[in-house]
Amino acid sequence: MVGDNGYYDPVGYHPMWLWIACGIVALVLLWYIAVWFYPRARAPQRRPVVKRAPEEIVQHYLRLIDEIESANASGELSLREAHLKLSVLVRLFGEERSGTSFSTMTLSDLTEGNHAHIAHAVASYYPFEFGAAPSGDLAPSLQRAREVVR
Repeated sequence: MVGDNGYYDPVGYHPMWLWIACGIVALVLLWYIAVWFYPRARAPQRRPVVKRAPEEIVQHYLRLIDEIESANASGELSLREAHLKLSVLVRLFGEERSGTSFSTMTLSDLTEGNHAHIAHAVASYYPFEFGAAPSGDLAPSLQRAREVVR
């Protein structure tokens, strides 16, 4: 309706909109408070490393190599999978014996780090792991893994 001065009076808003705006602001503030005071995720607790005798470690890894050999012979593991497992196994053995993390090292890192026995074994597995169609005999690779472990 036009007022005395020829203009429309300001339109009043319904009070519900004020409550909606206040609610949104309150939710945003609660979000920031929750994020600020909510305890942050803690790093997972590492299990204590049980130190084993060197001979126990050697026997354990020799058993694992035997398991890979029997799984390949029974057809459970292909030649590529067996070499992948041998590569991981040799690296894990080196980690357990020396305390150095070999899992993330490249072949050149292993070679430069004076870990020739592990580097040589891993290098010999590469053609079988990454080749187009791996073929050949697993026996030399198993023997190389056993030499590293011994």
